[in-house]
Amino acid sequence: MGAKKKYPEPYRREDSKVYYFVYTGKDGKRHKQSTGETGKEKAREFIRSFMDKQDAKSSQLTFAEYAASYYLPETCPHFIRYRQEGKSIGLNHLRTCRSLLEKHILTDAAFSNTSVAELRRGDLLDFRSRMLKSGMGTNTVNKCVSAIKTILSEACFRDDIDSNPGAQVGNIKYEKKERGVLAPEEVGKLLAFLSVRTERLQRLAVGAEPIKPGAKISRKAMNATLALRDEAMIAFLFCTGVRAGELRALRWSSVDLKTGRCRIIEADKGLDGLGKPKWDKTRDIFIARLALDRIQTWKDSLAGPVPGDHFIFGTPDGERIGYEGLHNVLEAIIEEAREEDVLPEDERWISCHAARHTLNTNLLAAGVAPLLVQSFLGWSSTEARILTRVQEAYTHLSLLRVDDVAKAVDQMYAPPKGATKSELA
Repeated sequence: MGAKKKYPEPYRREDSKVYYFVYTGKDGKRHKQSTGETGKEKAREFIRSFMDKQDAKSSQLTFAEYAASYYLPETCPHFIRYRQEGKSIGLNHLRTCRSLLEKHILTDAAFSNTSVAELRRGDLLDFRSRMLKSGMGTNTVNKCVSAIKTILSEACFRDDIDSNPGAQVGNIKYEKKERGVLAPEEVGKLLAFLSVRTERLQRLAVGAEPIKPGAKISRKAMNATLALRDEAMIAFLFCTGVRAGELRALRWSSVDLKTGRCRIIEADKGLDGLGKPKWDKTRDIFIARLALDRIQTWKDSLAGPVPGDHFIFGTPDGERIGYEGLHNVLEAIIEEAREEDVLPEDERWISCHAARHTLNTNLLAAGVAPLLVQSFLGWSSTEARILTRVQEAYTHLSLLRVDDVAKAVDQMYAPPKGATKSELA
């Protein structure tokens, strides 16, 4: 037998004879309602009737009708509840789920027109099968099912349905595209190639005509200027392993170009704007000389004094570079490096996060203490927390120096000995 249904308890203000009650609506907000009754038992009868009617309305809704308010910041019950409880759901994730809901889920009539109270686990499995037969990618199908499961879980949590038909429905296994990891000598060759690439673009800019009559700068000159930024940006990415959002939010005021100390205190969170880094873990790191010198060169190329609140790896005017901007720069440079045999033509996926994987792997292989790597990269995983709890009692760990990581990076990623610029070009 199921658990006994609970109803709100009536209450009466000192200045009123009528009983009121408070309930949580389908919008996730708390509402105050008058019973119109002066007797407590009559008020309870009113409340039971009112709440049963509310539940009956929900049970008669189709999945499409019930899900209409989901994954919109203003109306999504799940999003509103999580934010009120201090839990994090990003607006980018919300927008992605809303797109899946509108494009793929609500367009499936067999599923979306079924009463939400009558949905069974088999309905969800049948929906998944139809999506796979239509040729939709496995990853997208898994995301659609996950979006549905969230809605059904929230409906069950709110007692709008008696049980959750999404429970125990897992993801379909598929071969994920693995992030590539570059060996230390490959990163060294890539960094050396960046310098050659910048010099080449600067030579092409000499004497170039302006983009159009009256323009102050030519397209080739702009490319040469951005090459300095891109060289510093990619070197910083591989030498620090920072997350892409942390790189895009880094300001000049957070970096000491004399000591190399860098404060990671902000991250670009897309639609959520700027906020603290992942897990709210702000940290101090040291920048390897291989990246620090390039950042100094980039700063020297900018006209006039550079305001501290400008973004380091943004536009020449200090505006923040976008998500696609950073990824497009890295993708183009990796493609050029492969075309010129600096990197091999293989199936490795060298993304911005792959630079983080690369540094983590190479630091550990070089014998750098795992706890120091954890601190430097801003980890926050179950394994990292266990490692911290086990080792935090040992006072000698305070002797670990985060700037040792920068020294290790300079040693690992030093340009190949004996390689000439012509060989890397």
